Amino acid sequence: MNREHLFAAFFFIVLIFLLYQVYRVFAPFLAPVAWAAILALVFYPVYRGVLVRVPNANVASLLTTAIVYLIVVLPALAISGVLVTQARDFYSFLQDQLHSGELARSAESVRQSRVVRLAMSAMPRQLRASLEGPGVALEGAQAATQYLVLSLGGVALNVFNFLMDFFITMFTLFFFFRDGQTMYRGFRQLLPMERQHKDLIFRRLYDTLSAVVQGMMATALVQGVLCGAAFWALDVPFSLLLGFAAALASFVPFFGAALVWLPCVAYLMVMGLWVRSVVLLAWGSLAVSTVDNLLRPMIIGDRTKIPTIFLFFGILGGVQAYGVIGLFLGPALIGMLIAVLRIYRDEYAAGGA
Repeated sequence: MNREHLFAAFFFIVLIFLLYQVYRVFAPFLAPVAWAAILALVFYPVYRGVLVRVPNANVASLLTTAIVYLIVVLPALAISGVLVTQARDFYSFLQDQLHSGELARSAESVRQSRVVRLAMSAMPRQLRASLEGPGVALEGAQAATQYLVLSLGGVALNVFNFLMDFFITMFTLFFFFRDGQTMYRGFRQLLPMERQHKDLIFRRLYDTLSAVVQGMMATALVQGVLCGAAFWALDVPFSLLLGFAAALASFVPFFGAALVWLPCVAYLMVMGLWVRSVVLLAWGSLAVSTVDNLLRPMIIGDRTKIPTIFLFFGILGGVQAYGVIGLFLGPALIGMLIAVLRIYRDEYAAGGA
């Protein structure tokens, strides 16, 4: 090994070491920084428009961050206030039901209902015998209540972490607006690739992220409104809370908002409200599911050109690998991989052939 190779090896060892140490420093903040990057990509055209009218990068970045706050955060906080109220009422309702004994009577009534008995008749004998024991319905209801209470307590304990992540996201978003173009150009210069290849990869990244964000948000909003309106019209308790839960469930691949409205259909059936249950089942199957099957593929699939099967596993695997942020990172990684494979096909596979 000559002197030049030794220096090169030492340089890359130091570079890898420093990158790893910097990763350890930034690791606790990767999630809020990633959210800030996604918001910056989605709202960057707004920043460019503000910058044209206010030719000062600091002021334009501050104004755009305030716009994002008004459009995204304030409505979310307002809705959260109502949801917290309903969640508190739901918690009080469960506690009253448990202490008054009404929960035991309701659980036994559910167990003796026609729908539950029909379902139990189709079960294996041993499983049916274990479910028919005395107090089983009450024990299950109490376990479900305890789980919900603990979940609400966990949410309360995580308020500080949420506020901290929110502050980091907004703080980082300002600098992404102000210095994002410089960061982008600097990173592009580091990539040892042809200019057209860089353009292809970054264009795919932007198109995929923006399409996924817009598709997910639009689908969640529409399905949440449709479900919440149906719950309210059919007099389902805590309709606003359940509508918000349906909006969140719409992010779950394959099942989506059905994770919320199907149990509500079962609840109405158990309560003997057959007409309402049929109406909700038809509404969920025809209206809510149609939105999921048409709106999301129309916004995401048509723009990203990612096959549906890859998009499905990208979202599902992204959530498993990266948490909630994986909803967007999974499809983005697949989009970039498709761009790299296209470069390989054009530059190497075709050339070799």
